[in-house]
Amino acid sequence: MAATKKCKSFEQEMGALGSMTERLSSGELTLEESMRVYEEGMKLADKLAKDLTALEARLEQIDIKTCAIGPMEEKETEGADNV
Repeated sequence: MAATKKCKSFEQEMGALGSMTERLSSGELTLEESMRVYEEGMKLADKLAKDLTALEARLEQIDIKTCAIGPMEEKETEGADNV
């Protein structure tokens, strides 16, 4: 494998996590391979969760900057009251 890592998109990393899940579910891996894939998958799942949290924080900042009142549900509910 190359020494440098390519930056992968969130979607590519989700696909990789799905592939790991399929490999683990196949029953074709040895115990040692299963442990390695599981550990890699858990690290990737943790990274993806952190990425989502960071993106959520960015969205909240956008809402603040645009003077939005909060989550979409509140906006939709407020609009329904005016009808």
